[in-house]
Amino acid sequence: MTDGCSLFATKLRAWRAHAGAHGRVTQETLADMLGVSVDAIGKYERSLSFIRGDLEHRLAEALGWSHDEIVACREDWEARRGAQVRGAYRLLDDEVVDAVYNGSWRDAALASIALAIEEFDALPEELAANERVFLPIYDAFRDHWAVVMRGDRMVAKWTLPFLNAEDEELFRTGRLIEADLSLERMRRPILPGTYFGYSPAVVIRRGHEAVGPLLLSSFVSFLETLARREVFLHGMGSISVSLGGAQICRDLGMTRLGTHCLDPGYELWELPGSAIPTSIFGRRSPFLRRCYRDVFGN
Repeated sequence: MTDGCSLFATKLRAWRAHAGAHGRVTQETLADMLGVSVDAIGKYERSLSFIRGDLEHRLAEALGWSHDEIVACREDWEARRGAQVRGAYRLLDDEVVDAVYNGSWRDAALASIALAIEEFDALPEELAANERVFLPIYDAFRDHWAVVMRGDRMVAKWTLPFLNAEDEELFRTGRLIEADLSLERMRRPILPGTYFGYSPAVVIRRGHEAVGPLLLSSFVSFLETLARREVFLHGMGSISVSLGGAQICRDLGMTRLGTHCLDPGYELWELPGSAIPTSIFGRRSPFLRRCYRDVFGN
């Protein structure tokens, strides 16, 4: 951890010092308000840990903190944790692309496709990552995918293009063939409205599980950016091809729809837009929770 107190620790101590009607709020009372242990409060205030992502919403609901305050605390914590605990993990950006890929986002996209091929090397051709299908999509929708780096190596990624109505139906009935997709079949979120997002791959290299919070934060930021443009997901789908993939879908709060036509071991998963407020994304972002409740009435 870097020197000095975390922003989260500083804000918690300041809140306790001034929030009580008759003086200082105790750690015990704060623990009850947030639904955590007194030991957890002590660790927060000593800059030893940060509140779990699925509990962040309680900072807003119980303490009255704004979304911006919570995000600032989270980003400060992640920067501190990244400096020592997670090593040199960072999101792919222009600076990294300049340093590692000679300024070529296309080369970076190719590397991210290669990462998926490496991690899912036993997939049939119909669902295997390939440059012909995905490179044009990655080129056209640079903000619809993110990669986490450690040094000059990609260790995690997510991708979420938007499907048209016909391909959404193919997905729901287990007949979507990724090899048949093309850039022309993707929906472009130019105007406000609802869209269906399809995730062909969420990859976290073995041994790099600590990168999960940073990968999640990047996806939450993506959804928040869309929501500010009044672009929302009425559904988000994925196909799990392994036990690990199915577990990630469960952890995200997705519901199993059925199996894919190619193999009964490949499972269809969806997170409806109406479920986003109570999903890990809504718990992580009060802004998303509020926006999606307004749109989908849940």
